[in-house]
Amino acid sequence: MNEALENLIRPHYLTHSGYVSAGMESDKSEEKIFLNANENPYALQGLEGFNRYPEPQPAVLRQAYAQAYSVKENAVVMTRGADEAIAILTKIFCEPHQDKILICPPTFGMYGVNAKAAPAKITEVPLKKERGTFALDKENIIKTAQNQSKPVKLVYICSPNNPTGTSFSHTDIIEICQKLEGYATVILDETYAEFSQQGSLSGKLESLPNLIILRTLSKSYALAGMRMGCLLNADEDFTALVRTKALDAYPLPRASIKAALHVLSPDIHALAMQNIHKILDERTRMEKALAQSSEVTHIYPSDANFLLVEMPRADEFHAFTAKNNVILRNFSDKLGTENCLRISIGTPEENNRVLELLSRF
Repeated sequence: MNEALENLIRPHYLTHSGYVSAGMESDKSEEKIFLNANENPYALQGLEGFNRYPEPQPAVLRQAYAQAYSVKENAVVMTRGADEAIAILTKIFCEPHQDKILICPPTFGMYGVNAKAAPAKITEVPLKKERGTFALDKENIIKTAQNQSKPVKLVYICSPNNPTGTSFSHTDIIEICQKLEGYATVILDETYAEFSQQGSLSGKLESLPNLIILRTLSKSYALAGMRMGCLLNADEDFTALVRTKALDAYPLPRASIKAALHVLSPDIHALAMQNIHKILDERTRMEKALAQSSEVTHIYPSDANFLLVEMPRADEFHAFTAKNNVILRNFSDKLGTENCLRISIGTPEENNRVLELLSRF
C-alpha cells in the first residue's frame, strides 16, 4: 500500500483479519449444493433467489462500475450509496476523540454527522463567496490540514457541491491533493458529476495516491431507492483492505445488485444520459424563470440537478409550498446560505407547479 494512505490509516486495520462470510464463495454455480450459510432452502413464490446471500462484491458489477467511471476494476469498492463509504472512511482513518476531518461549509451534512458519530473532531474552512458564487479557500485548506499539532485525517470536497451546486476547479483540487500528500487523505465527493460540464477527476487517481473519489447511482441513474454507490482509489491494497476489513459481511442486497447491473447496461445507460440532458435543459429554463420573480434576489450558478435560490422571504415561501404539497429544502438558517432554498429539478410539470406557486406567493 502506498505510504500516503498507509501512514494515515488506524494501525489496527492493517493487522486485523476481518470477517470472512459464507457468501464469499465466488462460484455460485447451480451444480453446487450450499449448506454453509444457514440459509432457508425454500424460496418464496416470486422471490426466487432471494433466499440465498449474494456475493458481497460481485465481480461482474465491479466491472460495470469500472467501465462507467473509466477506472481499473480493482479501484472500485461498492457500497450502499456514497453515505456508507463516508462512514467507512471515518472508521478506517479517524481515531475516536483524537483525529479530525476537514469540511468546507456550506456542504453535505453527512460528513459532519458521521464524524460526530465516530466520534471524530471537525474543523471547518468555509467556502468563499466570490462574484456571486462559491469557491474553495485553497490556501487555508492546505494550511489547516498541514498543521500536525492538530491532525486532520480526511479533507472532504464535494464537487459539484451540495447545496450550492458549485463545481470547483480541478486544478485547485489536484493542488490540494499534492500539497497534502503525507498529511491527509482527500475525499472528493462526485455524487453530481454526471450533471457537471467539468466531469470527473477519476482519470487522475493513478497520479494522486491520497485521492479517494465517491460516486453513486442515486442521482444520475435514478436509483436512490436501491442505495448503490462506490468509492474509487488507485491503490489495490487499500481497496482490498476496505472490502475485506471495513465493509459489513453482506453489504449489498441482491435486488440492488440486479438494479445496478440493469442501469449500467448500455441501453439503460444511454437512457439515463438522455434524462440527464432533460434535467439540465429544465435547470436552464427554471433559472431563467425564477430570475424574473421579484421574490428572488439571487440564483447561484449550478453544475448539478438543483438550484440554490436566495429569497428574502425564504422561510415563508418554504412553508407556502409545503402547504400546497410541494416540498423544497430550506437552508435559510445555515451559515453561508442565509435566506436560501434548494430546489431540485423535477419534471416540467413539477417545475411549472413551483413557478405557479411563486407567482401566487
